[in-house]
Amino acid sequence: MTQDLRQDGDVTRAALLAPGSYFELVDENVRDVRMRVFRQRARSLRELLDQTARFGERLYLVDGDVRLSFATHREHVDALAVALAQRHDVQPGDRVAIYAANRWEWVVAFWAIATTGAIPAAFNSWWTSSEFAHACALVEPSLIIGDTARLTRAAEATSTVPLLNLDEVPDLIAAHHGRHPARAAVGEDDPAVLIFTSGTTGRPKAVSTSHRGLCGLEQVNRFPEMLAMTSMGRPVPASVDDLPTRDDVVLVTSPLFHTSMLYGVVLRAASAGSAGVLLPGRFDPERVLATIERERITSWLALGSAAPRVCAFPGRDQFDTSSLAHLGVGGAPVSPAVQQTIRAAFPKASRALSIGYASTESVAVVANLSGPALERHPTSTGRATVTTTIQLRDPLGAAVPDGALGEVHIRSPYLMLGYWNDPEHSGAVLKEGGWLAMGDVGRIVDGLLYIDSRARDMILVSAENVTPTEVEHQLEAHPDVVEAAVLAVDDALTGDAVCAAVVVRPGATLDEPDLAAWCRATLAHYKVPTRWRIAHDPLPRTATGKLLKHVIRAQVTDADKASGRGLDGEASD
Repeated sequence: MTQDLRQDGDVTRAALLAPGSYFELVDENVRDVRMRVFRQRARSLRELLDQTARFGERLYLVDGDVRLSFATHREHVDALAVALAQRHDVQPGDRVAIYAANRWEWVVAFWAIATTGAIPAAFNSWWTSSEFAHACALVEPSLIIGDTARLTRAAEATSTVPLLNLDEVPDLIAAHHGRHPARAAVGEDDPAVLIFTSGTTGRPKAVSTSHRGLCGLEQVNRFPEMLAMTSMGRPVPASVDDLPTRDDVVLVTSPLFHTSMLYGVVLRAASAGSAGVLLPGRFDPERVLATIERERITSWLALGSAAPRVCAFPGRDQFDTSSLAHLGVGGAPVSPAVQQTIRAAFPKASRALSIGYASTESVAVVANLSGPALERHPTSTGRATVTTTIQLRDPLGAAVPDGALGEVHIRSPYLMLGYWNDPEHSGAVLKEGGWLAMGDVGRIVDGLLYIDSRARDMILVSAENVTPTEVEHQLEAHPDVVEAAVLAVDDALTGDAVCAAVVVRPGATLDEPDLAAWCRATLAHYKVPTRWRIAHDPLPRTATGKLLKHVIRAQVTDADKASGRGLDGEASD
């Protein structure tokens, strides 16, 4: 089944995509494949940054007491870019690692590196020295920019790569204030950033993303907004200068090395004229609520379990969250029950709750759904975004019919260039004709995409398929369940057994028979978990909110060994 927005007959959409519009589509060759692209577009990160001149003194970044306007930010970027080129010999094509916790200097460094023509590599700030060493060997940076804690780890792993502490950045900016860097010549399909996969099943891979991908995703992101505004009578924009600025104040609670924050806030703000508020440090629901109140946050991209944890905070009602008008969720599937909990906790944002489907490799959002449409279809991830085509395929590579399960494949101009220095893994997911295999199993019904599981997470119980998402949704519908993860564990009789790790609310007295009975009320018998792990602590996740199911599986296996439980789930001698 292929779903393509060019088949949509909506008159407003057609007007937005027509000749003369800022969103006009044309056919061009993108890396030897003919694709639909926007005719008017920024061609590099630096060009995207230069477009922010129209925002002047509007607020761009908030980091504690530091508040940077777009104009001041651009001056800082220019000064630091000069310093990087002259003092640190950063050259076009070099990789420069950013290895730090969230802070305003991280953002300035990102733009400055790109301005020199070098490639910023966003290192995971949670990495140990060993994990850092792997990434360093992979991308071979010419310079590592980081904070004191991470540079200490870096120094343990390498003694040959120069280090620059972010604490030095303000002095470098002051020393080169008012200077303008040489403009580096970069192509649209040259690498613009290296951003790492979450590494949930192995060593993280460095995804190479092009300038076309980063600039294009921002244009894709603006399209739904303009679609809504045009349908209400706003004129079709003829150029980037006709786009409205957004007064959004967006909260950043996840690491900047994650695509949702770097692309969805830092780049999105540069495109829309909105502001990003950094909240560094360990996630704390009370701090989140206090920041929403203090900064009058209007939008929050809450990854993983962030939103449910804030919703469950006992003192939530003591804070004024009335400014919050939009809440985006992602990083992991969000059950209908959790969506309703979020709507109840943040009523003003309840009609603007949104969800998106993407990956580091896809770069741009593949499909999204929000507002009343999400309420009507809470288990869907939505329709394909503009310029993206979705196809579901069977194991032999043939397209499957509407409603049938298949592996999700996508094609767009913005896909990753490949995994850096890893042709084997690149070739496994980048297919002929400009397609990317997403590694997820899903189905398309009436044009809406539903994701049922990761291909590797599908559970096979006595030859019957069990999708973890369906079971997780049922468990999270229980009033005393905070979150759940469902996965396969070995079973001597059935091949796979359905295992559920469940986090229950404080004071709840749920046990395994209670939860099994709850599942049996709506699920076929073979879908009901037969192995359980019940806890009160949050489930283990990556820094980007994805469940670490291999860690959960190991915890279950270790517990079984300690109790003498065998593969068949019964105690052994």
